[in-house]
This record gives sequence, structure tokens and C-alpha cells, in this order.
Amino acid sequence: LTPARAEAVATYYSHRVMDIGSAISAIKSFYEKVKEIELQFFKNHEINIVLEEETVDYLMGKLAEGSTTTERIYQKLTDDFKYGLNLILEKTGKNRFFLTKKSLLEPEAYLDALIRRELRQLST
Repeated sequence: LTPARAEAVATYYSHRVMDIGSAISAIKSFYEKVKEIELQFFKNHEINIVLEEETVDYLMGKLAEGSTTTERIYQKLTDDFKYGLNLILEKTGKNRFFLTKKSLLEPEAYLDALIRRELRQLST
């Protein structure tokens, strides 16, 4: 367990009446659900997003708090990234993108920098 995942277990455990083993199992389930979002994004948009480990930890923490759902996470990723990443895919053919926690918190800045960088590389 990473420190962030241990924190997620503690958060989840402290908000529910259960044994620690069940809390750990729930956090493992959250990890699998977050990783499934990557696959679902690819299946639906043909864009391969890779959520960095810090991003996975952040999203697992949000799930453990109960402040979001996997459906909301997927919808937010689609709303924030589909158009910009699709533009890069169309212009460059690049189809694999790594998303950090910061990119989730500041999607416009991330996409702006990514589009500029990719188009600059294309023109050189």
C-alpha cells in the first residue's frame, strides 16, 4: 500500500462500521474500478489514457470519501479531455496520454500545453 492508499483505507474505515480487512478489500476494489475507467475510455473514445499512480491514488481517495462515483469520474474525464485529446490524435496520430493529478485539477492548462507541444513537434 502506498501512503495515499493507506490513507484511503483509513478514511474508508473511519466512515463505516467494518473490520479493517473489509476496508482494504474495498480500496482494492476502488483501484480496479479506476483502472477500468482507462479501459472504458479507450473502448468508447479510442483514446488510450494512462492514469499515473498519483492520479489513481487521488481518485481512490475521492471514492473512499464518498465524494464521487466511478460514473462521475468517467464523465468528468470525458467532458474535460475527450475533445482536446481527440484533436491531438487527429493531428498527430498520437493515441496514448498520461494524466497526472495536476492534469485532472487543471485540465485546460494541461491540454493547452499538450496541444502546443505536440503541434510544435509536428511542425519540426
